Amino acid sequence: MYEVEVKVKVPHAKMKEDLIKKGAVFSGTEKQSDTYFNSPLRDFSKTDEALRIRSVNGAGEMTYKGKKIDTVSKTRPEYNSPVNEDEMKEILAALGFFVSGAVNKTREIYLWEDFVVGFDTVEGLGEFIEVERNIGEETGPKEIQNEIDRVFDFLSGYGITRKESITMSYLEMVAAAKTK
Repeated sequence: MYEVEVKVKVPHAKMKEDLIKKGAVFSGTEKQSDTYFNSPLRDFSKTDEALRIRSVNGAGEMTYKGKKIDTVSKTRPEYNSPVNEDEMKEILAALGFFVSGAVNKTREIYLWEDFVVGFDTVEGLGEFIEVERNIGEETGPKEIQNEIDRVFDFLSGYGITRKESITMSYLEMVAAAKTK
């Protein structure tokens, strides 16, 4: 599957209020704790990949994210599977993987049309929104670009431009904030 995703740093209140007026449906609030791992075989920070175990309200999920396919969004292949967090961390450690960082956030999720809009409050970073849509692996480059354009068209209704898109991961942003 490909995850078409655009992230921007914006205050939540006005956009959330407007989205609700347009008919967005509140899907829930999640406490997400992400532990990121790096490989003994290649440095994911250099290959633009990510491997994490996420705890969502206490349930574990492992995610692998492949390389981004463009420079203005965070669109990339993504694979997810439920896991027992503690056991999977032990397995990864036994295989030589090591923790590269952690991110904690609260995400309020709204569904609008075929988009998932996450209002994220990230520990140490502030408020962001992520607009996402999952599409099949068989989708071609033109269709993927059309989906990216749809996300930016949606965001333009809030005065948000492509220039404001953040392609850094929260992990990269947390690490950068710690070095300041």
